[in-house]
Amino acid sequence: MFAPHFFRRFRSQQGYWRLPTLAGPAISLVLLSLTVLYWQDQGRQMQSRRDAAFNRAAERIVDSLQDRLLAHEIVLRGLKGYYEGSDSIDRAELHAYVSPLQLQQVLPGLQAIAFVGQATAGEMAEHEARMRALGIANYAVRPPGRREQYRPLILIEPQTEDNLRVVGVDTATVPGALEAQNRARDSGLPALTEGLVLRQDVGAKTTPSVVMYLPIYRGEMPTGSVMERRQALRGWVSGPFHVKAFVEGIGRLTDDAMALAIYDGPADQPASLLYQSASFVPNEVRAFAGARTIEAAGRNWTVVVQPLPAFEQGFAARDRHLIALLAIALSLAVGWFTWYLSMRRDDALALAEGMTHALRGARDDLQATLDATPDWMFELDAEGRVLHCHNAPESALHAQATQLVGRSLPEAASSKTAYGCQAALDAAASRGYSFGHEFQLVVDGENRWFELSVARKKGTEGVQGVRFIALLRDVSERKQAAQRTHRLAYFDPLTELPNRRMLLDRLAQALGAASHAGRFGALIFMDLDNFKQINDAQGHSVGDQLLVQVAHRLMQAMRPTDTVAHIGGDEFVMLVSDISDEVDEAGMLALRLADGLRESLEAPFNLGGHAFASTASIGLTLFPKQGEGVEDLLREADTAMYRAKDLGRNRICFFESAMQTDVQRRLTLEQDLKVAFVDAQLSAFVQPQVDCAGTVVGGELLMRWQHPQRGAVSPTEFIAVAEASGLIVRMGDWMIEQACGALVQLEAGGALVPLSVNVSQRQFREEGFVARVQTMLSQSGARADHLILEVTESLLAEQMEETIARMRELVALGVRFSIDDFGTGYSSLAYLKRMPLFELKIDKSFVQDTPADPSDTAIVQTILAVARNLGLRVVAEGVETQAQADFLTTCQCDVLQGYLFGRPEPLAGWVEQRVA
Repeated sequence: MFAPHFFRRFRSQQGYWRLPTLAGPAISLVLLSLTVLYWQDQGRQMQSRRDAAFNRAAERIVDSLQDRLLAHEIVLRGLKGYYEGSDSIDRAELHAYVSPLQLQQVLPGLQAIAFVGQATAGEMAEHEARMRALGIANYAVRPPGRREQYRPLILIEPQTEDNLRVVGVDTATVPGALEAQNRARDSGLPALTEGLVLRQDVGAKTTPSVVMYLPIYRGEMPTGSVMERRQALRGWVSGPFHVKAFVEGIGRLTDDAMALAIYDGPADQPASLLYQSASFVPNEVRAFAGARTIEAAGRNWTVVVQPLPAFEQGFAARDRHLIALLAIALSLAVGWFTWYLSMRRDDALALAEGMTHALRGARDDLQATLDATPDWMFELDAEGRVLHCHNAPESALHAQATQLVGRSLPEAASSKTAYGCQAALDAAASRGYSFGHEFQLVVDGENRWFELSVARKKGTEGVQGVRFIALLRDVSERKQAAQRTHRLAYFDPLTELPNRRMLLDRLAQALGAASHAGRFGALIFMDLDNFKQINDAQGHSVGDQLLVQVAHRLMQAMRPTDTVAHIGGDEFVMLVSDISDEVDEAGMLALRLADGLRESLEAPFNLGGHAFASTASIGLTLFPKQGEGVEDLLREADTAMYRAKDLGRNRICFFESAMQTDVQRRLTLEQDLKVAFVDAQLSAFVQPQVDCAGTVVGGELLMRWQHPQRGAVSPTEFIAVAEASGLIVRMGDWMIEQACGALVQLEAGGALVPLSVNVSQRQFREEGFVARVQTMLSQSGARADHLILEVTESLLAEQMEETIARMRELVALGVRFSIDDFGTGYSSLAYLKRMPLFELKIDKSFVQDTPADPSDTAIVQTILAVARNLGLRVVAEGVETQAQADFLTTCQCDVLQGYLFGRPEPLAGWVEQRVA
């Protein structure tokens, strides 16, 4: 009985299928389809997030392992450099080098670092005797037996009981070690052994270990080919380490979410297993297990990462299934409800037909009433969109009112008044009505002002949602009259600049903002000199033209955030905000701006075809100040302006006398420095550089300034001014010229040594710097390979590729480069390898506390080791005591510089002494 009744509901009285009744099942099908799509998409997103998280974890583990392997390689390279710099090293020397590095604490798992030599069968007796003579009692190469070649372990650190047991062991008898040694010997690169058990660990540990070998060649023999490297081989430095301690010493390499295993080769060979975390499950197939291959000193390690249950739980999909079930239930409910509503349609149509006639009568009566209303009337929805509009047919804007249908009133309003329009709608929504709000609408391309009154329409909330009735009255003429009144009140009608009233209002805002932000601003008060004479002689019309042109020039000089005001007569005020957070810098910038305004107003004015000259007296004051308001600041600037007039006009004065003195001192110093450069007040001094024997092997040029009145001016004072003003470029070029001239004299006298010149970052990046250096070298005839340009590490922090390219251009000329104050700024071994450097200069802050301070001592030793590996010369600055010199000499520092060997002296006299 139910089914026939159900299907009858889908047919009309004529027997045709009714499409609206099918909407319910159709909606249910669409919603169910969307639910399935959502469920599938959420699954894919969860899988994607899980994949990304696993890959990030695996890459972090691989990067950490590679970094730790690189750290082991750097340690061996430092030891290699130490060996290559010495003819022979005994136990004590090796202990003195290694002990301060505390390698077993820095690199957990490192068993030792050692030196492995080589000897033939005929050399073994002599080798064993020499080792016993060096203090190794009962030294003998093990295991016994005659072989063509021996590779005994000679020295090892730390000298623990376990490590000393392997001294004399012939490492060539260990197959894995022999293969790695030969590979390192032939390639010249570090080589890692396969997993093995160290002789120190026999009977004690069962976890695998590996040994890294780095070849040492005789420095006097070539190493270009494999055969040459075999002939030049001196031995190996080695570093054995336990893989388990090596991995677990890195830190939280794995956690509760990841397990790890490392294989020496493919992961399908259990015999090659080097390390396995406790939670790793071998041979288990997991959806997210990942293997990465890393190059480990000539061997390929396979790193297998397995996700643990904690990782999988972080991506559980319980919510996805629950949401899908709820969506299915909702889809069915919406379909049923839609079907039910469609069944009620016939009843609603019958009711509507009965009410239509009555509604038409009421509509006609309401239409007549609305036609008599001159204002615009709109019906709006909750978002302010115009649904209907009405305007009296005889209204001038009747046709334009219909242009707003379908548009939102806040969107149709101008950007300046859209917020007020929205506020009116919000007020009506909250309390039922709102009135008196004004906003702009563009009607037929014309901006017009309307007064908006809004009331919430009652009885529509349940069916249509919130509706509003809005009345708009055109008040454009009234608004224009108000704007004219406002402009007359706040702007000067002649210059169209803000007047005194507007200036005080904006100054109050700027003062509050400056006090809150802690940044300084300036108030610049300008009064035209001799304006009264021009006004009286040429008439008020010419005077008015002058004021208009002055206003135009001031507006061209101002920033968008500044304010220029004409406060009466020939007085103008510029309000400059947000200059600086430092009072000295703010004073300097304000003075420069005022000086630019003064120079702008000095240019002749074209008044009626005639040129008239006029100047301005300018007063300055800074803000904020404790307890001062806008009137106080305006009075201070006015007082400073009259002080400028009293001093002779066409001048600038600060209200703060101390500020005037300080800023004027800096400007005076800048002007004096320009004069000093032209009048040859600057001179070149030189500080000698010596080798470990005390022989002068070079010098560094330093600039000095002897002022005629002030006497000697400190470089720390005038170099900063030169940098800020740009004079440093010409001054730096002059110093290079002095160095070139001195090199020519030294070469002619047979006393040629390299000379170093400091180059500022601004000078180095100046366009044409390379061409200027080339010109100075060619014109002077100086040898380019004895000119060293010193740059600071800050040069490397920006535009690295351009910096390296320019350095290579200069190196192609023969010029050499030095990094000054190395270790105090931007340091990167990768960039040092790429840059064409000749030397490093250790900053005196590291030298001054050596050898007493262990930290500075370790830093100096590390810099020396890095420089040796990179083939760079090292200069130590600030050597002032014999203890410092002795320490640096012991560490084989190439060059020393400091008061201990000589203070800076005039370059000319120093050159004369050298060539005498």
